[in-house]
Amino acid sequence: MPAAWPGTVYLSWTMTSLHDRITARTRQAGNNVCFGIDPLLERIPLQGEPHQVVETFGLGFLEACLKRGVLPAAVKPNAAYYEAFGPKAVESLAKICRAWSQAGVHVILDAKRGDIGRTSQAYSRSAFGPFSADTVTVAPYMGRDSVEPFLGTPDRGIFLLLRTSNPGARDFQDLSIDGKPLYLHVAEAALTWKGADQMGFVVGATAPEELEQIAAWFAKRPFASPFLIPGVSVPGVSGGQGGGIDEVVRRLRSGGLDPWGHLVNASSGLNFAWERTQDRATWAEAGAQALQELAEAAKL
Repeated sequence: MPAAWPGTVYLSWTMTSLHDRITARTRQAGNNVCFGIDPLLERIPLQGEPHQVVETFGLGFLEACLKRGVLPAAVKPNAAYYEAFGPKAVESLAKICRAWSQAGVHVILDAKRGDIGRTSQAYSRSAFGPFSADTVTVAPYMGRDSVEPFLGTPDRGIFLLLRTSNPGARDFQDLSIDGKPLYLHVAEAALTWKGADQMGFVVGATAPEELEQIAAWFAKRPFASPFLIPGVSVPGVSGGQGGGIDEVVRRLRSGGLDPWGHLVNASSGLNFAWERTQDRATWAEAGAQALQELAEAAKL
């Protein structure tokens, strides 16, 4: 184990670290792409009850990827889009997560949890039980006791919201305290918490120079932490927030990190790749093809 830096508290290292598990999965998949699933009904070329549409949507991409012979390293269904349609759609979310997990794909439940300790324990049981998640996104701003309940389950972990990709992120995350942004204070504290080796961080792709600076900061820490990097665009599809995956990979390397240990997420660009040709019948195949294009563009 590397030498500790002041204030570090380590969990027992009997569990494989999240970074090691992510690296093993990306190497197995041959890419570091995370397939975000955000089912916007108005852009899905399917008919039926909402819970049926969102279920077909999530499972259809898996079937198309298997047929094409390419799977993403991870999949990230956004829980809010399912919860909005009620209990049947939540059941569909669970089915989708189980199916991708059974295919060997790392499942990230994008739920952005984080509450008082007992509530977080319940959220943890939900994510890692019925929803078959390997990791869950968690907000850090209620502090240590709201996060640690997610970190005690063997071979499960979290992605902590650090520097997110939305425009409003600067309202709080960029606030300067003692000469450095609040998000680095959050990272510094979180790395001292029990179970920190089961923790990754959400770092947006919308500001490449900032991503490189954050990568350089993490490269100096005593153990590796994976990033979940949202905001990557796919050419010809609206809704992406940032630049290309090749730029993200280059910035990670320039910051001293191995891109195989990190996940780069695209949602709209994969979900609605069919809009490039307007061929509604091949929506799932278009998503699988865009995934393959994104994986090849990474130049890992």
